[in-house]
Amino acid sequence: MKKYLLYIGCFFTLVSTYSCDDFLDKDPLDKLTNDSYWINEVSLRTYAQGFYSTYFVGYAQDYRTFGGYFSGDSYNDDFLLTSSVTTDTDQRLFFPTSNITGINSVVSTWKDHFEIIRKANVMLAEIPTMDIEDEAKNHWTGVARFFRALAYSTLVKTYGDVPYIDFAIDPADNETLYKNREPQLTVVGKILEDYQYALDHVRTNDTKLQVHKYLVGGLMSRNMLYHATWLKYHGTTIGTASQTVPNADLKKFFEGAINGAKVVMESGEYNMGNTYNALFTSDDISSNDEIIFYREYTTGVSCNALMAYNAKEDQNLGGATIDAIESYLCLDGLPIGQSPNYQGTTDPSIENAFIDRDPRIYDTFVDSLRILNSGIHSAASSTGFASKKFLNEDWRAAGSSYVTGLLSPADAPVIRYAEVLLNYVEARYEISKVGGDAFVQTDLDKSINEIRRRELTKWGETPAVPRQLPSVTLSGNNLSVNGTVINDPARDSTVDPILWEIRRERRTELMMEGRRADDLNRWAKFEYLNSTNGTNPSKTVLGAWVDKDNYPGISEKVVLYDPSNPGGTATKGYISYYSDKASTLRTFVKGELNSERNYLRAIPSGQITAYKDKGYTLTQNPGW
Repeated sequence: MKKYLLYIGCFFTLVSTYSCDDFLDKDPLDKLTNDSYWINEVSLRTYAQGFYSTYFVGYAQDYRTFGGYFSGDSYNDDFLLTSSVTTDTDQRLFFPTSNITGINSVVSTWKDHFEIIRKANVMLAEIPTMDIEDEAKNHWTGVARFFRALAYSTLVKTYGDVPYIDFAIDPADNETLYKNREPQLTVVGKILEDYQYALDHVRTNDTKLQVHKYLVGGLMSRNMLYHATWLKYHGTTIGTASQTVPNADLKKFFEGAINGAKVVMESGEYNMGNTYNALFTSDDISSNDEIIFYREYTTGVSCNALMAYNAKEDQNLGGATIDAIESYLCLDGLPIGQSPNYQGTTDPSIENAFIDRDPRIYDTFVDSLRILNSGIHSAASSTGFASKKFLNEDWRAAGSSYVTGLLSPADAPVIRYAEVLLNYVEARYEISKVGGDAFVQTDLDKSINEIRRRELTKWGETPAVPRQLPSVTLSGNNLSVNGTVINDPARDSTVDPILWEIRRERRTELMMEGRRADDLNRWAKFEYLNSTNGTNPSKTVLGAWVDKDNYPGISEKVVLYDPSNPGGTATKGYISYYSDKASTLRTFVKGELNSERNYLRAIPSGQITAYKDKGYTLTQNPGW
């Protein structure tokens, strides 16, 4: 059985370093003062545990958000949310319309992360006063600055411009407590400084499940790529006040992402293996070479519910979209609209469409139809595409209790090697467009081609047939596979062909891992979320293709959309769960402030009022 979470042990270690008599002579037992607390590294380690639960949530511990995995991502074109046990359903199906509705009424993001920043600043103020080695001071300073960078990264992603504070505030200092927001560009520069310090000073190994150099590098690559691309594609803010960010600044931020990734890539600690599903469904992933950091779950201590939604229970929160399924390449490395081997052209049923596809699709989705409320299928999805990415088939076959309720002990990746490789290749391509070195074949070989070294087999297939996507080759302004230039007819014409394929690889590799909404936001591509294409539903609100003649007795609740007869009552077509309201769901008009404002959340109205009551001003984001 796994060990208890490390922070519990750290707490008792701290307590055990003092005798009972010593405690009787000092401050009260129910209090810790600065003089009695900031003593040694045990003190620092214990204090730092308060950061971990905010940023390393894994699969969480309930039925609702799964830590951002599966249905937990907000605005994306991979997963169609059709039901929820939370109160935030509308915020994912519609864009919020005011600063007091939906996601904008939630002030916890502002409050929680500024509390983390204050906590980090207090730690940074105390470390220089401690009687510990300089190496230890540098390490723990790096840890505190790392968490401060994570907090400010979250705030900037959410709100754009935010107040920046890098010292422990005197509660009487109203000028600092109520300072207005600083430009996002300035704050991102400070975030980079914190990440770089942490990267240079945090230890490569500081005991199990503690912050280490490669965790810093991985999350630095993720967040600096986000900030750099957001500033490139949006400018300094949203709306008419936005200004173009100079290439020199963009280059610096892309370099930050690349530097973070390279520390991980050049460490020799991580490699791609012939696993995929096992990354998400094993009760111990500590020895998996693809895992950089993870949240540990332990039977009887802390478990999660995600596997229950990928096993016997109906996936009634929603399901994958046909848009997501069609993004997977064919096994020859070509898009479905180009590959001569795609079997779903005339009959795009799962049975046909899943033949000879990117092998990751078989580790992510069930390769047969599973329709919720069909009167036929169980363990089904409202879109017909049932997820299995988070299901351990061996546990299910054995009837294990792990696949029911809140009993799964499967560890959850926080950051894994493949994502770092994808962060690297995207940052390398982007920096080549803003004054950096040219994008070259070596960049592909270190990243996408490294990921494609995996040889994956379908669970239960006898005999097992290893499948592997071909490597990609730089071919002028395009990529090619086995001598054929990739030319996807579904490509967004505003996106360069090479970048389109880099983004595709990211989408399929990280499917339902909570990254897609951030990607669409930073690329300024919320128009991909629109629920209609003209007057007809778009592929972001459609599910699997069904021919009702093949399923006699199927429920009338299963409504289909046939593109060849859009106004008729279809007996075959794509599952259209929101057929009665598709035109009233998400509508994004590029360039219009009422749409563009959704790239940033509203500054909480309560904070604006609190500033005003003290005679200060906290500005609001454009459009809110």
